[in-house]
Amino acid sequence: MYKVKANDHAGRARIFACGTADQALEKTWELAGRGFKDILVADPSGQEVNASAFERSMNLD
Repeated sequence: MYKVKANDHAGRARIFACGTADQALEKTWELAGRGFKDILVADPSGQEVNASAFERSMNLD
């Protein structure tokens, strides 16, 4: 399971569970569009990367 972590408008940490890498990527886009900050993605092994690094790792050319 992937976990997307971000801070909302009030600075509170939020965590969203995603079943696949594609779902996690879509969640990062959704959260960025809603104004969330400091978006991180944790892969199933627990390694965390920021949203832009995660997007680059997905090789979306």
